[in-house]
Amino acid sequence: MTRNFGSLLLALAAVAFASCGGSDDDGGNGGGPSGWPDPGPRDPLPSPFATLDYYFKPQLIAGGFSGTSQNMPVKLAQAPAPDNRLFVSVLDGTILTIQTTAPFTQTVWATLPVLSGAEQGLLGIAVSPGFATNGYVYVMACVNDVTPRQRVIRYTDVGGVGTSPVTIIDNLPIANIHNAGALKFGTDGSLLVSVGDANLDTNAQTSGSLAGRVLRYTEAGGVPAGNPFGAPNEYEWCRGLRNTFGLCVHPATGILVGSENGPNSNDELNYLAPGKNFEWGATSPVPGAQVGFRMRNWPTVIVPTGLTFHTGAGFPPGYADNIFLCSYEDNQVIRLEMFGAPPVNINQEFTFAQLTHSMNANKPLDIIQGNDGSLYLSTFTQIWRIYARTGP
Repeated sequence: MTRNFGSLLLALAAVAFASCGGSDDDGGNGGGPSGWPDPGPRDPLPSPFATLDYYFKPQLIAGGFSGTSQNMPVKLAQAPAPDNRLFVSVLDGTILTIQTTAPFTQTVWATLPVLSGAEQGLLGIAVSPGFATNGYVYVMACVNDVTPRQRVIRYTDVGGVGTSPVTIIDNLPIANIHNAGALKFGTDGSLLVSVGDANLDTNAQTSGSLAGRVLRYTEAGGVPAGNPFGAPNEYEWCRGLRNTFGLCVHPATGILVGSENGPNSNDELNYLAPGKNFEWGATSPVPGAQVGFRMRNWPTVIVPTGLTFHTGAGFPPGYADNIFLCSYEDNQVIRLEMFGAPPVNINQEFTFAQLTHSMNANKPLDIIQGNDGSLYLSTFTQIWRIYARTGP
C-alpha cells in the first residue's frame, strides 16, 4: 500500500494534549456521561465493526459496492429536510441517492464519464444551501475533454434525477495522483474546493497555480468577497497543501478544517484559515505569520480521509464540537474532543469506531453529520448510519 490512498484514492511529533488511545466502547456502569441514561447491553455489533462507542449503534443503509473497479462510495452529502436524501459520489462516475429511512431505496440519480485511475474519477459532492428551491447538486470530477482536467459540475434535481449538467469551474489541475477533490459549502454560501498538488510539490507554492490549495468560489463559480489575495491568486483561500482529501465546516463559527495526507509521515489535521501557508512544496522558509495552524500531526501514517464537526444534537453531553475523522490506514473513526473559540484545540482523542480489517472492504472514506444528528459513514463497500441508541 502506498501513501496514495491504498493505490486507489490518496495516498506533532509530540502531542501537547491529553490523548486517549483506547476505545470509547465502554459503559454499563449505571449512568452515561453527565447523567445520560445508560441504554443497557447492546446487541452484537455487525461484523464490519470490531468496536463502537458504547452509546451508539450502527445501521446498514447501503451495501453491494464491490470496492474494486472504482465501484466505491467516495463522498456523501445530504439534502435538507424534509427531503433528507443522501447523495453519494461513486468513483466510477455514478451519482446515487439513498432514502435515509427503511427500506433505504437507492436511485441512480445521474452518471457522467470520468477518468479512471489510482486517484481519478468522481470525487467530491455537495448539495446547494438553496437546494429546496434550486435543486442544485455539485460534483468534482476528473474528465478528459480535449485534455484531462478536473471540473466542478452543477446538476439540477428534477423529478428525483439529475438533469442539465453545467460546468461551473473548469481546468482545475489533474494528475494520476494527488487530486484531492473535496467540495463543501461554507456557512456564508461560498463553495470550497480542495485541489491536490497534482503530483508536483512545488505547484503548491507557485503563484497563479490552483494546485496544492483550498480554493473558494461563489456558488456560480466567481470570485467571492473576502478572499485573501488578488489576481493571479484570486480564488486561493490557503496554500501549501499536498492532498487535502477531506474538508469540514463548523456549523456555527464557519471555520474550515481539512485532513492532509503527508508522504510517509506527518499526516495532519489543519485549521484552514484564509491566507495561510502549510509549507508543502516550499523551497525556502515561510514567514512565521503566514504559516497555518496544524491542529494535529500524526508522526505515523494514518491516512486521514473524511471528517465532520458534530453539533451534539441527539448525542450524549460532551459530543458537541467534536470532530469525527476517518483513518483509512487504521480502519478507524477517531473522535477528537475540541475546545477553544473557535474550537481548533484538541482536548482528548478517542477511537470512536474500530472497523474490522478485511482487505479494503472496511476502509472508511467519508463521514458527515446527518439532518437527524446521526453520522453517515461510507467505506469501500458499504454506507452506515451510526446513531445514539436508547436500547439494545
